[in-house]
Amino acid sequence: MKFKCKAIPGSNRRKLVLLLFAAALFYLWSQRWNLLDRLFPQEYREIVEEHCSRYQLDPCLLMAMIREESRFDSKAVSHAGAQGLMQIMPETAEWITKKSGLGMQGKDGLQDPENNIRLGIWYLQWLRERYSGNSHAAVAAYNAGQTVVDRWLREGRWDGSLENARQIPYPETADYLRSVWRSYKIYNILQDFSEKPLQGSVDYAILLYA
Repeated sequence: MKFKCKAIPGSNRRKLVLLLFAAALFYLWSQRWNLLDRLFPQEYREIVEEHCSRYQLDPCLLMAMIREESRFDSKAVSHAGAQGLMQIMPETAEWITKKSGLGMQGKDGLQDPENNIRLGIWYLQWLRERYSGNSHAAVAAYNAGQTVVDRWLREGRWDGSLENARQIPYPETADYLRSVWRSYKIYNILQDFSEKPLQGSVDYAILLYA
């Protein structure tokens, strides 16, 4: 004799679905900070803050760039040969060390997190100075190279603003700039939450419902 489950009446089925949906939402809400920590890691934060302080750079911006460049994989190597957390090309690293006087420490070279972050931060600051403090232009140049960004600005093809990132002739660079600034916004919120939990919660709610 086969046992058959009783069919759940339509109204009760809807209630069950709603109950399961509400339980799933509650679980996701309760895990929101763990999820954000996985999506927006805080690894290497101390190294970033230490070196950013020397150049008055915002650590949240550097964390956002590392996230978009390598997803915090210190051993990452791109198809083009860029290496480490901030995806620096070996020839660019050589130019930075000569220009800045910074040396490479240890045997891992660009795959050493501190080496990579230190050189990447110096290079970003150098780009910011080149573009008179325009961080949007500096980040675009970090991705596409200063020669092409110089040309875009000189020829009026891009005005150097985030709002007009769609003007950037390279779609990859336009997407990169927007992605870095989205991550930058979230890292700022996470920092607010760690320093001022109430303000961080408000900012998080605004981010969710914006």
